[in-house]
Amino acid sequence: MVSPPHAAQPRRNLLPFAGIVMILLALFNGWDAMAALIDSPVVTGTDRYVFGDLHGLGWALLVLAIAQGLAGITLLTGDLPSRWFPAVVLCANAFTQFVFLPSFPAWSLTIIAIDLAALYVVLSAPEERNRE
Repeated sequence: MVSPPHAAQPRRNLLPFAGIVMILLALFNGWDAMAALIDSPVVTGTDRYVFGDLHGLGWALLVLAIAQGLAGITLLTGDLPSRWFPAVVLCANAFTQFVFLPSFPAWSLTIIAIDLAALYVVLSAPEERNRE
């Protein structure tokens, strides 16, 4: 009986990659949050916001950046049962980037694509069960 070629090779665990990506996303969101909080000319080009103001958006991004950093650390530790927290944080970041879409379309679409790639890795990671 011939087994499929992919059955002989164990699936690589890409959770450390997703953890590093989440930490990088946390840094990017942290920089965006700081720029919004100090009224940087980079983000004050558009003065229309659907809800809140620039400082409110900056604080929300800062909280999201801290959550992303913590989620990235949990992925680097390899704790598979807690991978739902990183999945929720990645979805929240993807939706948050839609706020920036009118101002920075290329940047927002890039971050959304990175979020979706990391989300795929987090949700499709194989579960390691102890077989005793």
